[in-house]
Amino acid sequence: MIESTALRYFREVTQRGSIKRAAESLNIAPSAISRQMQGLEDELAAQLFERGARGMTLTGAGQLLYRYAVESSDRLDRIRAQVEEFDTLQRGHIKIATVEGLLASFLSDFVVDLSKDYPGISITVITAGTSRVAEMVGQHSVDLGLVFGPAPRRDLIELARMRQSLCLVVAPHHPMATRDHCTVKDLAGLRVILPDPSFGIRQEIDRACAKANVQLDLYSETNSIAFLRTMAMKTTIGTFLPRNTAMPELIAGTLVAIPLRDKRLEATQVTLVQHATRNTTPSISRVALLLAERMKERKD
Repeated sequence: MIESTALRYFREVTQRGSIKRAAESLNIAPSAISRQMQGLEDELAAQLFERGARGMTLTGAGQLLYRYAVESSDRLDRIRAQVEEFDTLQRGHIKIATVEGLLASFLSDFVVDLSKDYPGISITVITAGTSRVAEMVGQHSVDLGLVFGPAPRRDLIELARMRQSLCLVVAPHHPMATRDHCTVKDLAGLRVILPDPSFGIRQEIDRACAKANVQLDLYSETNSIAFLRTMAMKTTIGTFLPRNTAMPELIAGTLVAIPLRDKRLEATQVTLVQHATRNTTPSISRVALLLAERMKERKD
Protein backbone atom coordinates (compact mmCIF):
# COMPACT_ATOMS: atom_id res chain seq x y z
CA MET A 1 0.00 0.00 0.00
CA ILE A 2 1.23 3.48 -0.87
CA GLU A 3 -0.81 5.03 1.95
CA SER A 4 -0.11 3.96 5.54
CA THR A 5 -2.70 1.88 7.37
CA ALA A 6 -2.62 4.26 10.36
CA LEU A 7 -3.45 7.29 8.22
CA ARG A 8 -6.29 5.47 6.47
CA TYR A 9 -7.78 4.37 9.80
CA PHE A 10 -7.37 7.88 11.21
CA ARG A 11 -9.32 9.38 8.33
CA GLU A 12 -12.10 6.82 8.76
CA VAL A 13 -12.39 7.43 12.52
CA THR A 14 -12.59 11.18 11.94
CA GLN A 15 -15.32 10.79 9.32
CA ARG A 16 -17.33 8.20 11.32
CA GLY A 17 -16.92 9.88 14.68
CA SER A 18 -15.93 6.78 16.64
CA ILE A 19 -13.64 3.79 16.55
CA LYS A 20 -16.59 1.40 16.67
CA ARG A 21 -18.30 2.86 13.58
CA ALA A 22 -14.96 3.04 11.74
CA ALA A 23 -14.34 -0.64 12.54
CA GLU A 24 -17.77 -1.56 11.19
CA SER A 25 -17.10 0.41 7.98
CA LEU A 26 -13.69 -1.17 7.46
CA ASN A 27 -14.83 -4.61 8.66
CA ILE A 28 -11.96 -5.01 11.12
CA ALA A 29 -11.65 -5.32 14.90
CA PRO A 30 -11.98 -2.07 16.93
CA SER A 31 -8.85 -3.01 18.86
CA ALA A 32 -6.77 -2.90 15.65
CA ILE A 33 -7.92 0.67 14.94
CA SER A 34 -7.41 1.69 18.57
CA ARG A 35 -3.78 0.49 18.44
CA GLN A 36 -3.13 2.44 15.26
CA MET A 37 -4.63 5.64 16.75
CA GLN A 38 -2.53 5.26 19.87
CA GLY A 39 0.55 4.70 17.73
CA LEU A 40 -0.12 7.94 15.80
CA GLU A 41 -0.50 9.94 18.99
CA ASP A 42 2.69 8.44 20.40
CA GLU A 43 4.61 9.19 17.20
CA LEU A 44 3.40 12.80 17.04
CA ALA A 45 3.54 13.28 20.83
CA ALA A 46 0.13 14.94 20.65
CA GLN A 47 -3.48 14.10 21.44
CA LEU A 48 -5.50 13.81 18.21
CA PHE A 49 -9.02 13.26 19.58
CA GLU A 50 -11.23 14.52 22.33
CA ARG A 51 -13.20 11.50 23.55
CA GLY A 52 -16.70 12.17 24.84
CA ALA A 53 -20.10 10.57 25.29
CA ARG A 54 -21.16 11.55 21.76
CA GLY A 55 -18.04 10.25 20.11
CA MET A 56 -14.62 11.49 19.14
CA THR A 57 -13.80 14.98 17.88
CA LEU A 58 -10.52 16.30 16.60
CA THR A 59 -8.17 18.40 18.65
CA GLY A 60 -6.20 21.21 17.02
CA ALA A 61 -3.37 18.78 16.30
CA GLY A 62 -5.88 16.29 14.95
CA GLN A 63 -7.31 18.87 12.54
CA LEU A 64 -3.85 19.51 11.11
CA LEU A 65 -3.27 15.80 10.57
CA TYR A 66 -6.73 15.36 9.05
CA ARG A 67 -6.10 18.08 6.45
CA TYR A 68 -2.85 16.35 5.55
CA ALA A 69 -4.62 12.97 5.35
CA VAL A 70 -7.32 14.31 3.00
CA GLU A 71 -4.82 16.14 0.77
CA SER A 72 -2.63 13.05 0.65
CA SER A 73 -5.59 10.90 -0.37
CA ASP A 74 -6.61 13.38 -3.09
CA ARG A 75 -3.08 13.47 -4.51
CA LEU A 76 -2.92 9.68 -4.53
CA ASP A 77 -6.24 9.50 -6.37
CA ARG A 78 -4.95 11.93 -9.00
CA ILE A 79 -1.77 9.91 -9.45
CA ARG A 80 -3.79 6.71 -9.84
CA ALA A 81 -5.96 8.37 -12.48
CA GLN A 82 -2.93 9.66 -14.37
CA VAL A 83 -1.22 6.27 -14.29
CA GLU A 84 -4.40 4.58 -15.50
CA GLU A 85 -4.78 7.14 -18.28
CA PHE A 86 -1.15 6.75 -19.32
CA ASP A 87 -1.43 2.98 -19.44
CA THR A 88 -4.72 3.11 -21.31
CA LEU A 89 -3.74 5.65 -23.93
CA GLN A 90 -0.22 4.26 -24.25
CA ARG A 91 1.44 7.59 -24.92
CA GLY A 92 5.15 7.78 -25.50
CA HIS A 93 7.97 7.88 -28.02
CA ILE A 94 9.97 4.81 -28.98
CA LYS A 95 13.20 4.44 -30.94
CA ILE A 96 13.75 1.27 -32.95
CA ALA A 97 16.94 0.39 -34.81
CA THR A 98 16.55 -2.23 -37.52
CA VAL A 99 18.29 -3.95 -40.36
CA GLU A 100 17.09 -2.34 -43.59
CA GLY A 101 15.54 -5.45 -45.08
CA LEU A 102 12.58 -5.34 -42.71
CA LEU A 103 11.45 -1.94 -43.98
CA ALA A 104 10.16 -3.21 -47.32
CA SER A 105 7.04 -4.79 -45.84
CA PHE A 106 7.24 -6.23 -42.34
CA LEU A 107 8.18 -3.22 -40.21
CA SER A 108 6.41 -0.64 -42.34
CA ASP A 109 3.17 -2.66 -42.12
CA PHE A 110 3.61 -2.96 -38.35
CA VAL A 111 4.14 0.78 -37.85
CA VAL A 112 1.10 1.61 -40.01
CA ASP A 113 -1.10 -0.71 -37.94
CA LEU A 114 0.35 0.64 -34.69
CA SER A 115 -0.44 4.23 -35.69
CA LYS A 116 -4.09 3.26 -36.13
CA ASP A 117 -4.45 1.29 -32.90
CA TYR A 118 -2.20 3.45 -30.68
CA PRO A 119 -2.16 7.00 -32.05
CA GLY A 120 -0.55 8.25 -28.84
CA ILE A 121 2.67 6.38 -29.59
CA SER A 122 5.23 7.88 -31.96
CA ILE A 123 8.17 5.91 -33.36
CA THR A 124 11.59 6.78 -34.71
CA VAL A 125 13.04 4.09 -37.01
CA ILE A 126 16.78 3.99 -37.69
CA THR A 127 18.34 1.60 -40.22
CA ALA A 128 21.80 0.07 -39.93
CA GLY A 129 23.66 -3.19 -40.24
CA THR A 130 23.30 -5.81 -37.54
CA SER A 131 26.51 -4.84 -35.74
CA ARG A 132 25.52 -1.18 -35.54
CA VAL A 133 21.95 -2.00 -34.46
CA ALA A 134 23.31 -4.11 -31.60
CA GLU A 135 25.71 -1.33 -30.64
CA MET A 136 22.91 1.27 -30.47
CA VAL A 137 20.79 -1.01 -28.28
CA GLY A 138 23.81 -1.69 -26.06
CA GLN A 139 24.49 2.04 -25.69
CA HIS A 140 20.82 2.76 -24.83
CA SER A 141 20.57 4.98 -27.91
CA VAL A 142 17.42 3.09 -28.94
CA ASP A 143 14.78 1.15 -27.04
CA LEU A 144 14.49 -1.91 -29.29
CA GLY A 145 16.56 -3.46 -32.05
CA LEU A 146 15.93 -5.87 -34.92
CA VAL A 147 19.08 -7.75 -35.93
CA PHE A 148 19.78 -10.44 -38.49
CA GLY A 149 20.74 -13.63 -36.70
CA PRO A 150 20.97 -14.16 -32.92
CA ALA A 151 21.73 -11.36 -30.47
CA PRO A 152 25.41 -10.55 -31.09
CA ARG A 153 26.11 -9.16 -27.60
CA ARG A 154 25.81 -10.67 -24.14
CA ASP A 155 24.17 -7.55 -22.70
CA LEU A 156 21.18 -7.95 -25.03
CA ILE A 157 18.17 -10.17 -24.40
CA GLU A 158 16.14 -11.79 -27.17
CA LEU A 159 12.42 -10.99 -27.07
CA ALA A 160 11.33 -12.79 -30.25
CA ARG A 161 12.64 -14.46 -33.37
CA MET A 162 11.31 -14.58 -36.92
CA ARG A 163 12.64 -17.02 -39.46
CA GLN A 164 14.13 -15.34 -42.54
CA SER A 165 15.63 -17.97 -44.83
CA LEU A 166 18.08 -16.55 -47.34
CA CYS A 167 17.36 -16.86 -51.05
CA LEU A 168 19.29 -16.12 -54.20
CA VAL A 169 17.51 -13.09 -55.65
CA VAL A 170 17.82 -12.37 -59.37
CA ALA A 171 15.98 -10.71 -62.24
CA PRO A 172 13.48 -12.84 -64.25
CA HIS A 173 15.89 -12.88 -67.19
CA HIS A 174 18.80 -14.22 -65.11
CA PRO A 175 20.11 -17.66 -66.21
CA MET A 176 19.25 -19.14 -62.79
CA ALA A 177 15.78 -17.59 -62.53
CA THR A 178 13.93 -20.75 -63.60
CA ARG A 179 15.43 -22.92 -60.87
CA ASP A 180 13.17 -24.07 -58.04
CA HIS A 181 16.17 -24.19 -55.68
CA CYS A 182 19.96 -24.21 -55.64
CA THR A 183 22.77 -25.31 -53.33
CA VAL A 184 25.77 -23.32 -52.19
CA LYS A 185 27.91 -25.40 -54.57
CA ASP A 186 25.74 -24.14 -57.44
CA LEU A 187 26.82 -20.58 -56.62
CA ALA A 188 30.49 -21.08 -57.53
CA GLY A 189 31.66 -18.24 -59.78
CA LEU A 190 28.29 -16.45 -59.61
CA ARG A 191 28.57 -12.69 -60.11
CA VAL A 192 26.96 -11.01 -57.13
CA ILE A 193 26.49 -7.76 -55.28
CA LEU A 194 26.50 -8.20 -51.50
CA PRO A 195 25.80 -6.20 -48.36
CA ASP A 196 28.96 -4.98 -46.68
CA PRO A 197 30.51 -7.12 -43.90
CA SER A 198 28.60 -5.28 -41.13
CA PHE A 199 25.38 -6.96 -42.32
CA GLY A 200 24.31 -10.27 -40.85
CA ILE A 201 23.28 -11.45 -44.33
CA ARG A 202 26.83 -11.00 -45.58
CA GLN A 203 28.29 -12.79 -42.59
CA GLU A 204 26.05 -15.81 -43.12
CA ILE A 205 26.80 -15.99 -46.86
CA ASP A 206 30.54 -15.72 -46.23
CA ARG A 207 30.41 -18.54 -43.66
CA ALA A 208 28.35 -20.81 -45.93
CA CYS A 209 30.64 -20.24 -48.91
CA ALA A 210 33.78 -20.80 -46.83
CA LYS A 211 32.38 -24.05 -45.48
CA ALA A 212 31.51 -25.25 -49.00
CA ASN A 213 34.81 -23.95 -50.41
CA VAL A 214 32.89 -21.83 -52.91
CA GLN A 215 34.20 -18.58 -54.39
CA LEU A 216 31.70 -15.94 -55.54
CA ASP A 217 32.48 -13.32 -58.17
CA LEU A 218 31.97 -10.20 -56.05
CA TYR A 219 31.09 -7.31 -58.34
CA SER A 220 30.27 -4.78 -55.62
CA GLU A 221 29.19 -4.35 -52.02
CA THR A 222 26.94 -1.77 -50.41
CA ASN A 223 25.29 -0.76 -47.16
CA SER A 224 21.92 -0.32 -48.89
CA ILE A 225 19.44 -3.17 -49.31
CA ALA A 226 17.43 -1.00 -51.70
CA PHE A 227 20.50 -0.69 -53.93
CA LEU A 228 20.94 -4.48 -53.89
CA ARG A 229 17.38 -4.96 -55.12
CA THR A 230 17.75 -2.29 -57.82
CA MET A 231 20.98 -3.76 -59.16
CA ALA A 232 19.53 -7.27 -59.20
CA MET A 233 16.47 -6.00 -61.13
CA LYS A 234 18.43 -4.11 -63.76
CA THR A 235 21.34 -6.48 -64.40
CA THR A 236 22.26 -10.14 -64.45
CA ILE A 237 24.00 -9.72 -61.09
CA GLY A 238 22.55 -11.77 -58.24
CA THR A 239 22.26 -11.04 -54.55
CA PHE A 240 21.06 -12.76 -51.37
CA LEU A 241 18.07 -11.65 -49.34
CA PRO A 242 15.23 -13.09 -47.27
CA ARG A 243 12.05 -13.40 -49.33
CA ASN A 244 10.18 -10.79 -47.24
CA THR A 245 12.91 -8.23 -47.87
CA ALA A 246 12.16 -8.21 -51.61
CA MET A 247 8.41 -8.83 -51.35
CA PRO A 248 7.24 -5.74 -53.32
CA GLU A 249 9.46 -6.70 -56.26
CA LEU A 250 8.55 -10.39 -56.02
CA ILE A 251 4.86 -9.52 -56.15
CA ALA A 252 5.46 -7.19 -59.09
CA GLY A 253 7.44 -9.90 -60.90
CA THR A 254 10.57 -7.78 -61.27
CA LEU A 255 12.62 -10.13 -59.07
CA VAL A 256 12.69 -13.86 -58.45
CA ALA A 257 13.67 -15.55 -55.16
CA ILE A 258 15.32 -18.97 -55.43
CA PRO A 259 15.48 -20.97 -52.16
CA LEU A 260 18.95 -22.03 -51.04
CA ARG A 261 19.20 -25.65 -49.94
CA ASP A 262 21.58 -25.18 -47.04
CA LYS A 263 20.75 -25.92 -43.39
CA ARG A 264 22.44 -22.79 -42.09
CA LEU A 265 20.98 -20.41 -44.67
CA GLU A 266 17.49 -21.93 -44.35
CA ALA A 267 17.57 -21.40 -40.58
CA THR A 268 18.60 -17.73 -40.55
CA GLN A 269 16.39 -15.42 -38.55
CA VAL A 270 15.67 -11.90 -37.45
CA THR A 271 15.74 -11.27 -33.70
CA LEU A 272 14.04 -8.58 -31.62
CA VAL A 273 16.48 -7.48 -28.91
CA GLN A 274 16.53 -5.16 -25.92
CA HIS A 275 19.21 -4.22 -23.43
CA ALA A 276 19.12 -6.51 -20.41
CA THR A 277 19.08 -3.62 -17.91
CA ARG A 278 16.87 -1.19 -19.85
CA ASN A 279 14.05 0.41 -17.84
CA THR A 280 10.93 0.17 -19.98
CA THR A 281 7.88 2.43 -20.06
CA PRO A 282 4.39 1.01 -20.61
CA SER A 283 4.51 2.12 -24.25
CA ILE A 284 7.85 0.38 -24.88
CA SER A 285 6.56 -2.80 -23.25
CA ARG A 286 3.37 -2.66 -25.31
CA VAL A 287 5.20 -2.15 -28.62
CA ALA A 288 7.72 -4.89 -27.80
CA LEU A 289 4.86 -7.30 -27.05
CA LEU A 290 2.95 -6.40 -30.22
CA LEU A 291 6.09 -6.66 -32.34
CA ALA A 292 6.97 -10.02 -30.81
CA GLU A 293 3.46 -11.32 -31.54
CA ARG A 294 3.64 -10.09 -35.14
CA MET A 295 7.01 -11.82 -35.60
CA LYS A 296 5.63 -15.14 -34.29
CA GLU A 297 2.68 -14.91 -36.69
CA ARG A 298 4.76 -14.08 -39.75
CA LYS A 299 5.64 -16.94 -42.06
CA ASP A 300 9.05 -17.18 -43.74
